[in-house]
Amino acid sequence: MDFSMETALNMEKELNTIVKQILKSCRVQNVEEVNQALLAKPNICNKDTLASYVDKLLKLSTCNLANCQAAAVKIDQLKSERIEIQQTVIDLQNRQLQQFQETVEASVKDSVKTEITTWSEIVQKNVKSASATQSVKSVQKAVRSAVEDNVRSNNFIIYGCKEEDETYEYEGEEYDAVPENVTDTAKQLLNEIDINPRPQIVAASRLGTQKVDSASASKARPIKVTLASPEVVKLVLSKSSKLKEKSSAHWKCVYLAPDRSKEERAAHSKLVTELKQKISEDSCKYHYIRDGRIISVDKALSTTA
Repeated sequence: MDFSMETALNMEKELNTIVKQILKSCRVQNVEEVNQALLAKPNICNKDTLASYVDKLLKLSTCNLANCQAAAVKIDQLKSERIEIQQTVIDLQNRQLQQFQETVEASVKDSVKTEITTWSEIVQKNVKSASATQSVKSVQKAVRSAVEDNVRSNNFIIYGCKEEDETYEYEGEEYDAVPENVTDTAKQLLNEIDINPRPQIVAASRLGTQKVDSASASKARPIKVTLASPEVVKLVLSKSSKLKEKSSAHWKCVYLAPDRSKEERAAHSKLVTELKQKISEDSCKYHYIRDGRIISVDKALSTTA
């Protein structure tokens, strides 16, 4: 027989009915009061009545046993189906990851082809004034730059996020803390800036080796986070200012930045220095960096607008 919840409920009702009849015949209130000595009393329950109860309980037990066996078979079937569903989900995730990798590889190849074509034209125009060796090196540099830019466009950097895997002292002895999970840290940050749907984190890691300053306090290393596409990275960076609005002091000290090259970091650092100087020299204006240059807006005009 196949397992049926309706059958199980009906058997439960029938069992309750039989138990009530037995309790009524024995003139007691609960099952704990029924025993062999009570059933043996001639004024309590005669043989025919007792035989009728035994017959009903035996048939009910047989039916219940069969239904329980069918339930066990159903549970095994559901377990097998669940395993199949989990395997299907894993296969789909693997396919999505493979498609993502193929998309990235194709994008890199297209970028490389474009850079090679562009630099090839430049080499042909200037072949008289440059040696063949220098031209090849220029092309190689352009290719490397294109590949690096494409890879960095999927990344952003988290600064100021305290490292959790520092040692701690207890009762005079020093212990190692549980190593931090930077992927979980990145997920918490994305939750804080409230992006829906939640971006998929491809990878996350601390940059460089951990160093200790002169005061013996660990200096937090930046975290590089890789997402699925440059568009998602731009969305995250555009909402990073929400961290300053958080009540937690931990997130107020954290800020995000694009994954810049060494040259881009140097140029941005120079802009930041100039920005600080403008802020100190001209407090009547708002100063900020946009598109690689400093923008200054009169505070009075900004308030009026």
